[in-house]
Amino acid sequence: MTNQTLEQRILAVLNKPKYQPLTRPDLAKSLRLHETERNKLRQALIGLQKQGKVVCLRKNRWAPAGGKNAQQLITGSVRVMEKGFGLFAPDDGSEEIYIASDDLKCALHEDRVSVELFQKSASDRRGGRGGSNVPRFGNRDGRVVEILERKNTEVVGLLRRTPYYATVTPDNLRLVHDIRVAEWESGLEQTPAEHKVVIHLDDWTDPFKPLTGVVIEDLGHRDDPNVQMQCILRTHGFQQNFSEEVLAEAAQMPHELRPEDYKDRTDLRKRLTFTIDPETARDFDDAVSIERISKGWKLSVHIADVAHFVQRGSVLDKEALHRGNSIYLVDRVVMMLPTELTTRICSLNPHVDRLAHTVEILLNHEGQLLDAKSCRSIIHSDARLTYEQVQSLFDGNPDHGIPSKVAEAINVLRPLARAARARRTANGSLEINTPQIKCLLDKDGKVSSIKKGEAKEAYQFIEECMLLANVAVARMLKEAQWPMIHRVHEEPDEDQWAQMGAELQALGINATPMTRSDINQVMEKIEGTPLEYTGSLAVLRNLKRAGYSAEAKGHFGLAFEDYVHFTSPIRRYPDLVIHRLLGALEEKKPSPYRSKDIESIAIQCTRTESEADAAEKESIELRRVEYYNNLLHKGATGPYSGCIIRILNKGFIVELTDTIQRGLVPFASITDDRYDVNGAKTRATGQRTRRMFKIGDVVDVELVKVDLAHKFIDFNLEGQRKATAFAAGKKKGVPPRSKKKKQQVTLTGDRPHGPKQQKRRKHK
Repeated sequence: MTNQTLEQRILAVLNKPKYQPLTRPDLAKSLRLHETERNKLRQALIGLQKQGKVVCLRKNRWAPAGGKNAQQLITGSVRVMEKGFGLFAPDDGSEEIYIASDDLKCALHEDRVSVELFQKSASDRRGGRGGSNVPRFGNRDGRVVEILERKNTEVVGLLRRTPYYATVTPDNLRLVHDIRVAEWESGLEQTPAEHKVVIHLDDWTDPFKPLTGVVIEDLGHRDDPNVQMQCILRTHGFQQNFSEEVLAEAAQMPHELRPEDYKDRTDLRKRLTFTIDPETARDFDDAVSIERISKGWKLSVHIADVAHFVQRGSVLDKEALHRGNSIYLVDRVVMMLPTELTTRICSLNPHVDRLAHTVEILLNHEGQLLDAKSCRSIIHSDARLTYEQVQSLFDGNPDHGIPSKVAEAINVLRPLARAARARRTANGSLEINTPQIKCLLDKDGKVSSIKKGEAKEAYQFIEECMLLANVAVARMLKEAQWPMIHRVHEEPDEDQWAQMGAELQALGINATPMTRSDINQVMEKIEGTPLEYTGSLAVLRNLKRAGYSAEAKGHFGLAFEDYVHFTSPIRRYPDLVIHRLLGALEEKKPSPYRSKDIESIAIQCTRTESEADAAEKESIELRRVEYYNNLLHKGATGPYSGCIIRILNKGFIVELTDTIQRGLVPFASITDDRYDVNGAKTRATGQRTRRMFKIGDVVDVELVKVDLAHKFIDFNLEGQRKATAFAAGKKKGVPPRSKKKKQQVTLTGDRPHGPKQQKRRKHK
């Protein structure tokens, strides 16, 4: 017995026939350990737990793994709220499980974990663990037993120093633990406080010890606008700069075509061809041509042949797969491939020969796709046009600046694109348009103004051409029965349909959609009304997110059975994969990808797209909130016109009409009455005056508070600001200092994952 290790002694006690789970102090007594050995006991238990030999039950009682007291473990991912508690989403899709802060153990936000489920006790229902002020969810509680996969091993945060040690406070407010700096990468030891840094997390298995890590990068001072954008990128796992190895391989690419590049290609240089892109675009990966043929019209969609230059398995290819896609932040574009490649030899620049992959689409006069074929080609673009120029042509402005022959071709293609769009809509394609926001920057990189734009016909014109090409390529690969990476958008499940209907009913829209056609009828019904935007959000919130898959699951939003991304290989990796598949098919070679390869690429590209969308959204939110913070300091407090889009117990959320900025109007700031919120949270009514605020109402508000850390804003109704300032004893026109609130609502993150109008080709 005396030769047994502490671990062996623990297991001997826990495996006794009549053993009842003990807490660590009680277990120490049972083992007759001295107080000085208590820390060794804790470490031994943690080690045995990692080996799967023991489990820690509720109330920190220890039992042998798989014993009669051990409960079945559930796997899934956990979301940690800013207040410290967690919500665990099981892999099987069942209801979320509440995890008290103490029961999270060493789990961090978005970690994959295994959880032990237990029923709530009476004390828990009265408040119990976590306190009475912590919200509860569902009927199930649990505790984390094991960390299966750490979501974030590198964390971006603010460096702080004390006389004895340094810590990093994560930018992500859901990473609720400060990280103690254990080591510094060489040369970073003197990094000043208030700098943003990247810290690599050490293994963390003991919740009684601090979370530690190694500082691996100094991003710069927290107030530097460039550093703020770098923080957003690094938080989502992206880097703006390419490695020396990637740049070296890109530098070896030719700047102009070589004689060998012309071999085995269809020469289309005499065909009138043009590109249409945003005015600020620097690379052009798609061009179009249109010509009359005996059976109708031949639309040629020419896509940059990036696959010719980026070989599978090369350093460039591996980096492109790692990035997955280009990222469009407010003040920069982080490219999937180095700009030396994308803006030169791969870009379909005007008046030079370029390599392309062309899809020739036969259309009838109703814009219906009758047939299609593809080839590797050489083209010579005759004009580089902007959306503004084409829209000017459509609007009848004679100063559009488009060459006459190109203008004639556009006017020929315009009715065909319109017909194709009408046919797609008639087949059930969803028509949900949400406004786009563009932040205009000054020379210092700060937002000088914010504009809201709507989709123009010029954009829809070229979009229809790209959609036709994507569908045509999908059909070719399907007929060959080849594995391919599908762009998929699954139909809402029953719960989503029900929630969509409930939200629309709460807005006063008498509809319960169950099909695409039903949704489009709702959109037609509310078009041009104050409920158009809030109704669109209610629908978008309850649609599944589009992604990539090796399976053909169809595209619900576009009403396509088979759909792929082919038209943007410069900025999307799945398009590059499709180009390689199509090229091999044309040359009658075996498929370069197995189904297993496609599956892993689909998972990776779905993940990177999601992270890129989140980064883009955060960059807009950051700059927009900073813009309003500057207005507040300048005294430009409004009034601003907005629409009530949501009602909470503490106030209602207003979205400004011009900039889509959201902010809270607290009921406490409305001094004429006390307001009660109805059960559906669609309206608030004054107890005395019966004054009513409801979702969809247009109100004028004034700016009173900006919280840069949480990225949210407080408004007051017009006229209330002066009254509250007077009541607080403040000078006229100066916003009162808000008292610290016990609970704040973050007004970010609740915008649905809808398609961005300015990059619809990128996301569809």
